[in-house]
Amino acid sequence: MSTEPSNAPMAQPNSPPQSAEVIRAVRLPTQLAELELLVPYALIAEITDVSLPAGSIRLGRNETTVVDWRGQRVPLISLEAMNGEPVPTIGRRVRCAVLYGTDPERALPYFAVLLSGVPRSEQVVRGQIEGSGAQDNPLWRAVAQIGGRLTAIPDVRVLEERIEQMRLGEQDASWSTAAD
Repeated sequence: MSTEPSNAPMAQPNSPPQSAEVIRAVRLPTQLAELELLVPYALIAEITDVSLPAGSIRLGRNETTVVDWRGQRVPLISLEAMNGEPVPTIGRRVRCAVLYGTDPERALPYFAVLLSGVPRSEQVVRGQIEGSGAQDNPLWRAVAQIGGRLTAIPDVRVLEERIEQMRLGEQDASWSTAAD
């Protein structure tokens, strides 16, 4: 056994293997039942508090409200409501994640998602994600066990399409219900 120092880098505890694909992500706290939300870090424009407009605050399954953010009018959605769950109790000021729009065909440069706490930045290694089986909710691109927690990764294009339909006052029969 050699006693000379090695030039090979030592593995750090809890650090991802260098050959694995590491994704910087942000865990967004919502009140979705039994589900946490994870989005790529690059999708986040800003985490901020915004004031809701006076009067009617529409955050229903098929409705959005518009908030002012950095001199722009941005649609604010509740993923809980879009998922058919009760809308969280909110005050006049709310915390939200402003996300970049990804579809150049839509006039939606930004949209905001209602939050219920402080987001957490983390690194996810693709190998840490364990599939949880079939997913029947079109809002989620994937649902997986990440670090022992059931986590949804949203399908951003579907979210953008739904927001655009809400803004235009359209309702798609595939996600509209008579109970709304």
